[in-house]
Order: sequence, then structure tokens, then C-alpha cells
Amino acid sequence: MGCFSKCRFFNRVPWLKVGKSYKDINVEKEMDGPIFTFYNELIRLRKEMRVISEGSYLPALEDSQEIYAFERHLDGQKLLVLNHFYGSEVEVAIPKDYQTGRVLLSNYENVELAEKVILKPYQTLAILV
Repeated sequence: MGCFSKCRFFNRVPWLKVGKSYKDINVEKEMDGPIFTFYNELIRLRKEMRVISEGSYLPALEDSQEIYAFERHLDGQKLLVLNHFYGSEVEVAIPKDYQTGRVLLSNYENVELAEKVILKPYQTLAILV
């Protein structure tokens, strides 16, 4: 398998050269890996949960330089999404409504909700109430 017809996905010459690392870094090798699995989970949740795809969007934690956060609201459900884009840990205050919520998604295991949570490097955390 590897690269279809020398990394062509159709019967035309690609406009970009194939990267030198294509034998080691490619979709086929990532199929059971953590990134592909995480994205599949994101897609599944978006298809199943209307609050994600149709909920109103509200920015959150707008003063933070390290966290991109937002809320989605729909039919009494609320979702808080925290995205930490840096290679260090950061402490974030969790709004009271979400402290007793359910961790819907995280790319790190064993997340416990409290007044404050420490986000690990590049962590994404979604809390549903």
C-alpha cells in the first residue's frame, strides 16, 4: 500500500512534490494512532451532538493569551471548549456551571474538574453540562 501510485491519489501529476518522509509519516501509519483516533472522535461527536454543530457560539476567557476558549449553547445544554496552544502548563479557572459537568473530550486522560484546572501542553478539553 503505502503511497498510491507513487503518492498520487488520481491519474494526474501532483502539483506539489511528495515529502521525503512520506514512508514514515503518512495516513496509513497513523490509522491507529492518537491523532487519527482523536479526530474520529471529534467527527463522531459533531454528528451526534447538536450543541456542537448548531449551538450558539460565545467566546470565553477572552483575556487569555494562551487559551482559545468558547461556549456553545442549545436547548438547555452548554458546552465549554478550552484549547491550549502552547508547550507549557497553564492554570485556568473553570466557570461554576462547568465544575460539576462531564468531560466530553480531552486529549489527555484522567481530567478532574474543579474550580481551577491545569491544562497540559497542547491540551483540548470539552466540558458538557
